[in-house]
Amino acid sequence: MTGTLHEPVRRTVVIVNPNGLHMRPATTFAQLAAGVACDITVWLGEKRANGKSLWDLIGLCALRGTELTIEADGPDAETTIGQFVEILASPGDPD
Repeated sequence: MTGTLHEPVRRTVVIVNPNGLHMRPATTFAQLAAGVACDITVWLGEKRANGKSLWDLIGLCALRGTELTIEADGPDAETTIGQFVEILASPGDPD
């Protein structure tokens, strides 16, 4: 039997947006996650959020300076995880 096993890919990122992980970046993150062929989990310590769920992400209450771990598990994990890191590491709009 031949099958391809994928190890989860993990990256750590620090929230730098002054507003933390608020509605706009969380929505962008969840929309991107909905379009990939892997499971996306965001960890804040032992607390985890389904990356495809806007409300799970908001529920993390990740403020500026918070360190999060993104875990992607699936066939396109390696090629897409950088996009998720970029969203969470973004300083946001200069208002």
